[in-house]
Amino acid sequence: MPFKSLFPPVPLETQPYGERMLDVLWRHGAANPTKKAMICAENPQFSVTYHDLYHGSLSVAAFLETKGFKKGDVLLTVLPNSWEIEAIWIGAALRGVIFSGANPFYGSYEIEKQMQDSGAKMVFCDDKSHEKVYNAAKKMGNVKIVVAQLWDRTKKIPTSLPGDYINFEEVLAAKPNVLTKAANIDVKKDLLMLPYSSGTTGAPKGVMISHEQFSTMVTITSSHTAKHIYGALNPNRDVAAENILLSLPFCFIYGGAMLQMSLVLGQTVVVMHHFDEEVYLRSIQDYKVHFLFLFPPLIVMFANSPKVDKYDLSSVEAGFSSGAPASVDICYKALNRLPNFKRIDQAFGMTETTGACALPMIDNTRTVTAYSGCLLPNFEVKTVGPDGQEKGPGEPGELLIRSPAVMLGYHGRPEATANAVVDGWYKTGDIARVDEKGHIYIVGRLKELIKSQSLPVSPTELENVLHSHPGIADAGVIGIPLKDGDEAPFAFIVRKNSNLSKEEINEFINGKVAEYKRLRGGIKFVDAIPKSATGKILRNALKDMYENGK
Repeated sequence: MPFKSLFPPVPLETQPYGERMLDVLWRHGAANPTKKAMICAENPQFSVTYHDLYHGSLSVAAFLETKGFKKGDVLLTVLPNSWEIEAIWIGAALRGVIFSGANPFYGSYEIEKQMQDSGAKMVFCDDKSHEKVYNAAKKMGNVKIVVAQLWDRTKKIPTSLPGDYINFEEVLAAKPNVLTKAANIDVKKDLLMLPYSSGTTGAPKGVMISHEQFSTMVTITSSHTAKHIYGALNPNRDVAAENILLSLPFCFIYGGAMLQMSLVLGQTVVVMHHFDEEVYLRSIQDYKVHFLFLFPPLIVMFANSPKVDKYDLSSVEAGFSSGAPASVDICYKALNRLPNFKRIDQAFGMTETTGACALPMIDNTRTVTAYSGCLLPNFEVKTVGPDGQEKGPGEPGELLIRSPAVMLGYHGRPEATANAVVDGWYKTGDIARVDEKGHIYIVGRLKELIKSQSLPVSPTELENVLHSHPGIADAGVIGIPLKDGDEAPFAFIVRKNSNLSKEEINEFINGKVAEYKRLRGGIKFVDAIPKSATGKILRNALKDMYENGK
């Protein structure tokens, strides 16, 4: 049966996103002209105030205007996290230009595919990715301008860059034209952004998100986080005084949405250019970070890395994890490493639902929650069986979501859109159960379920059991075919030490799960489990590893 959020609906935002964020930046800057909006974690001297970000955004908008970019045009960023990405995002929104972000660690093929699929006319890159971008742009007739930014800000743009590159400093030098009319934006229909889904269940697809959808989502998440997360931890703490550490790439909906939310709240965002364990831990220590936005690999780091003990992390009080399910046992291991770490909660969201669908409501209880938060305003969910029949509370089935935040569709893929959104319900492909309070429990992925002895086995469930073994640092499970036509679980294991044997692992898991869930397919020891930037296990990569290791 459908379950609606217990929170009252939030009115949909009617202001175009660029105008709204420009107002936000000006307001925070006027209240405190020296207030830092964003600080580079690696090089703190590269920081910007809210006023700097305001003027930078207007310069980007002016630059786009002088280059003839119009509403509906697409620009692509192939950039590591930086304040410039936010200025590009807001500046593009002001002109009605659609923002699409690509992972800077993509190879030429991946960049070329997104460049081609999005129809980008401009690309912002840095001196690390310029060759990949240039090689891709040569094959595409749609790219007109490439702007180069520096990875290492202490250096100058190389003069030997191929092609007609523009230095980002030229963009910032563009003077806003006060006589320019704002783009005529229909907030319901016009696209603000075109992020690409992770592709763990198929080829990456552009997700069409409107100004109204994203702006409303930022309103919902910022209000909920201020009241039910920061406020619950310490009702006397000034939310705007918080330093927030962000390490996830802003090209992904999780990282990008948390950035926008933090700026709306007037916080200072410590930005990691690229992830480095020492820089991450040192930033927590130096900036006295109270709350962490986590994803499973970070929790594993807190649980197992010896570097954690080198830093004063006593400021950390809580965090929530999203991007992929996190093992409860690994979460408790992480809690035990930090003196004041009270709790780790789960959150749930997808690119196709414009970010978060469920966020935690916390208190000062020391705990780890297994459910993925409370359903947010403007959302309703239901679970259905293979025949489409609706399930009751607590019964597992495919999770379907309905909300004004559900994407407008997949860019250029009407058939994929029609298959994903039926009668307004987005089919997530996640197997979940929902209780009477609206708590969502993610059980596994529909396409990842292993059919062992004709019974469904969740690889996520087995991974969680394996994570509870003290000698296992990480694990990934897939199903492999057997000669008799059956399928069986096969585990890739990252050991903490080489003394751990396959026999010991089998004995451990056999005592915890039913016979049909046991690792009848086998075990392989590996150095690392392949994962996406948001921590999702890349099961296709695991299957390739299995095939190549036969």
